[in-house]
Amino acid sequence: MLGLARRVKARILLASTSEVYGDPEVHPQPESYWGHVNPIGPRSCYDEGKRVAESLMVAYQKQENVTIRIARIFNTFGPRMHMNDGRVVSNFIIQALQGKPITIYGSGNQTRSFQYVSDLVDGLIALMNSDTSLPVNIGNPEEHTIFNFAQIIQELVGSGSKVENLAKATDDPQQRKPDISRAAELLHWKPKVSMRDGLKKTIDYFRDEIEQERRLRYLKVVEATACTTIPKKCLQNKLQSTKTRYNIETLQ
Repeated sequence: MLGLARRVKARILLASTSEVYGDPEVHPQPESYWGHVNPIGPRSCYDEGKRVAESLMVAYQKQENVTIRIARIFNTFGPRMHMNDGRVVSNFIIQALQGKPITIYGSGNQTRSFQYVSDLVDGLIALMNSDTSLPVNIGNPEEHTIFNFAQIIQELVGSGSKVENLAKATDDPQQRKPDISRAAELLHWKPKVSMRDGLKKTIDYFRDEIEQERRLRYLKVVEATACTTIPKKCLQNKLQSTKTRYNIETLQ
């Protein structure tokens, strides 16, 4: 992509990550912080992959005059997330909606900062329209412990799910909060949507997704039953659903 950007003289954006800071020893994390990353740990492929991507962007800028933009994106959530993507927001919401235990890895005292997706989009557009080639944190500095975040999900869902603590994940960052001073100064950007307001929209989305899945499972059971008892009707339905032009009578 950098080679293509060089050839067509395009401006290129790298969607980097707060994970370049690793398990930070500076809090909150400014862009000037070099990070505290285990280069051979279980998270290292992602962490170091993003770090080397940033270094390649800067190398192409200096050596090939490519116009670059680097966004260090902090935890982001919102509707249309995949239900099984394994992220803390989707995990907690799905578990709460289904009445399952909300699983926390470790004590739950580790902190995270969550931003709503529309704020991220606004930040990326502002970054691309800016004149800076410096890395810029795009995130919401509203910080919560994971345990407190689970309690907020319980409250907003109205769930009776209990919190279940599991073994701590290796190299799990113990604190995460963006310093967005650079974004405010250079992009005139800051988050507009509170975490709670964003969570309400996301919970509504997941609630609808779960209901649609339930209906789909029901229809599959009905269809399977119909195919067992009245195969001709089942075949006719399948032909109609695929918009075939065959007449069912020709198959008798």
